[in-house]
Amino acid sequence: MFGISPMTSSVRLRGRDAEQRALAVALGDARSGDSASLLVSGGPGVGKTALLDHACATASDFTVLRAAGVPSESDLDFAGLLRLLRPVMDRVNELPQPQSDVLWQALRTGRVVESDRFTLSVALLDLLCLLGRTKPLLCCIDDAQWLDARSLDAFAFAARRLAEDSVAIAFAARDNDAKPVVPGVSRLAIGPLSDNAMRTVITDRAVCTVHPTVEEQVTRAAHGNPLAARGFVDTLTAEQLAGRCPLPEPLVLDETLLEAHTPAIRALPETTREVLLLAAADPEAGVDTLIRAAGDPQVSISAFTPAEDEGLVRIEGDQVRFHDPLLREALYQNAPLIRRREAHALLAAALDAEREPSRHARHRAAAAAGPNAKLAVELAGAAMAARKVEGHIRASVAFERAAELTPDPRMRSCRLSYAAHDAWLSGEPQRAAALLDRAQPFATGGRLPGVVELLRGHMELLTGNTIDAAESLLAAKGQLLPHDRELAIRALLRAADAASLAGDPMRHATAASELAKLGRRDDPPELQLGVTFLEGCEASFRGDYAGSVGPLRRVLELAEHVNEPAELVWASIAGLRLGDLRQVHTLANRAISAARRRGALSVVPQAMEFLVYSQLWTRRFPSAANNCLTGLRLARETGQPNCATHHLAALTLVSAIQGDAETCRARARSVAEQASENSLGLPAAMSTWALAVLDLASGDAARAFSRLRVLAHAGPGQGHPTMRLLTAPYFVEAAARTGEIAQAQRVLAGYRHWATATGSTWGLALHARCQGLLSKPEEAPEHFEEALRLHQANGNDALEHARTELLYGSMLRRSRLPGQAREHLREAQDTFHRFGTRLWLKQARAELRALGDLERSEESGAADELTVQQREIARLVAEGATNREIAAHMFISPRTVEYHLRGIFRKLNIRSRVDLTRFFR
Repeated sequence: MFGISPMTSSVRLRGRDAEQRALAVALGDARSGDSASLLVSGGPGVGKTALLDHACATASDFTVLRAAGVPSESDLDFAGLLRLLRPVMDRVNELPQPQSDVLWQALRTGRVVESDRFTLSVALLDLLCLLGRTKPLLCCIDDAQWLDARSLDAFAFAARRLAEDSVAIAFAARDNDAKPVVPGVSRLAIGPLSDNAMRTVITDRAVCTVHPTVEEQVTRAAHGNPLAARGFVDTLTAEQLAGRCPLPEPLVLDETLLEAHTPAIRALPETTREVLLLAAADPEAGVDTLIRAAGDPQVSISAFTPAEDEGLVRIEGDQVRFHDPLLREALYQNAPLIRRREAHALLAAALDAEREPSRHARHRAAAAAGPNAKLAVELAGAAMAARKVEGHIRASVAFERAAELTPDPRMRSCRLSYAAHDAWLSGEPQRAAALLDRAQPFATGGRLPGVVELLRGHMELLTGNTIDAAESLLAAKGQLLPHDRELAIRALLRAADAASLAGDPMRHATAASELAKLGRRDDPPELQLGVTFLEGCEASFRGDYAGSVGPLRRVLELAEHVNEPAELVWASIAGLRLGDLRQVHTLANRAISAARRRGALSVVPQAMEFLVYSQLWTRRFPSAANNCLTGLRLARETGQPNCATHHLAALTLVSAIQGDAETCRARARSVAEQASENSLGLPAAMSTWALAVLDLASGDAARAFSRLRVLAHAGPGQGHPTMRLLTAPYFVEAAARTGEIAQAQRVLAGYRHWATATGSTWGLALHARCQGLLSKPEEAPEHFEEALRLHQANGNDALEHARTELLYGSMLRRSRLPGQAREHLREAQDTFHRFGTRLWLKQARAELRALGDLERSEESGAADELTVQQREIARLVAEGATNREIAAHMFISPRTVEYHLRGIFRKLNIRSRVDLTRFFR
């Protein structure tokens, strides 16, 4: 190989598979005698040179010639030509004499008369083809925008005329100009890297493990530019990379990128540079705000025109958009510090502090010369205002800036704790943890240690082991109580939440006992709601259902005067314990709306847990499944694995009810694994319930009884008192079928106390059904008829109504009352068919067949063989949805939709979407 420069670095290409394939195709064409030329274009730092390096490294069987444009030689004619051909100048004499003479003249003198330019270009073309006859030839010409014009013209001439020759020419050039650097050559545009590829670039470059929050910040700041990302990483310390120290703002741009953008910036008029500096200091500012901030009556929107003409920026509506986001960074970082501070001061003066408190605070902070206690107080006030006006994420940033300007370490710790709390609520758990780590060393004395412990415990509740979280929160109460009674109450409420999620009655009782001493009648409604809620929950936990009703109903009354998302979630739980599903649905929706309105994204999936409960209980399965999937996605996005497990457990129950055994068992295994790790008794109990429901629907009462009996005695981390209550009707059914009447009666007694105390219509209906199952044949109809009457009165538990019809019909068939049995079994069959609950539908049909009732359409039977997911896909296809629309609706990939469609067509014995539309018409 000749003339190949050593690779500029050992950088590994990331996220450039398509570009590497394009270069590989060009090299393959050259190997086969079909020449290729390619222009790799993109902004500075995107990896053009690295791609050429890669091409050279893979062209081991080629003669490789390399050249690169240099700004200082761009006025020297034929300097680029000499650089490329120098390793092969001994081959020039093999050309015909007129061509070799002209080419030698150009290489030795840098001059060629105008009439010989064509001869020179042909000579270069023939020389390249000549070299390619010995072995394939690769010419790599980097930074083509800086080549001298004569050389570039000759290279372009040759590239456009290559034919059946073993030659590949690859140019690389910046794409700042609308006119292509090398006209007539295929262009391969290099765009920004994907976020995943950028994270890999960062990991490759870092000398230590990078904290996820830092990784995310660097990724955002680099805007898909790998050179920028590597430069940022190089300027950060190990402490900063690990997330233990804050990152500089802004992150320092690589010197190469600064230099690349400097000429374009310096060429602009001074007024244009001034308004662009303002735009770089605040990308959110509109044009009118920027003009106002300039503070000069002579400055107008025309100040942006020179930058627009050069293609550096464009005005979209009221916003200034930089062609390259890193140009904005370069413009800002190239400005002297005093100019940057002046720009921020001007922007702060131009903004309305009441309407945009966080932006105003950001500019006030950036204009400051250093720590300033008075300014820090002002910014902390702006952060409090931002919570109400702009949401938690803006408040978090403002609190962090206030902390950075706070001279007193303890006050700095306090403000960092506030910033962490708002970051957590906004769905940034990793940033919240990093802020809390920064607050910890200065949290000494007073309430500060308790505040930090409270925040850590709250985060642990949704991310780690719930029993550990309960212990941490109980400890936080002890630290807070001497200094802040309200926060001590919050700590106890969260400790109770953690104990409840773990299914730990003892720690729950401890929290409730200590909280009972702290509440006051003159507390605000939010605090009263929390205290009353825990009083009612604790009574319910210990089986005092009559005693729980008063406090829980008081919670629902207080919820009318409360708009805090967390309190509304507690109120929805109170509604669930009372069996008031309408209230659960209303309150959970209110909590979701309030959380979204305030930017408390982490609360949304928590509230959706109880919205799903209300939909499960009222058998709105499509809505429940969709909300579970949404809640699962949001929980994962906001870093709340325990909440995600809860949603997965609810999906497990949906799968069981719908009769999708394979999906149900797979989800249950996943829930069991995660629940065991983090002591999640509530999700663990729900997944066990789901498996028991599946067993009952499959006709395996013995296995269902075994599961539910284990659940009834499960300890913290494996079971839950409320789930033992809610599963009681299924336990009684399984026990009745297996002859365990005594155990069934003991369990039903506790369920009767709850249903009677709360007056829950659907609870009383299920109790009456259980009485029918346990009664003598002559007494059973009275109880079943009472259950059906209560189901009818309730009106929103159609599936349980159908299951009562099925059990009643089965009992009547065994009592040899076929006429009455058939009536109830047909009602059950119709409901099961409507809800798509395959296994219970199968039971109803088996009972009807035993009566000699064989009515059944073939199409209906075939449809019943579809899984829940297949049924939903089939319905959406029948309604005209595309695969992509179905994928977006169900949070799966279009490829998965296509896979399921093939299964649907096979099961239904049809061939097209049109047939499917007719099938479900």
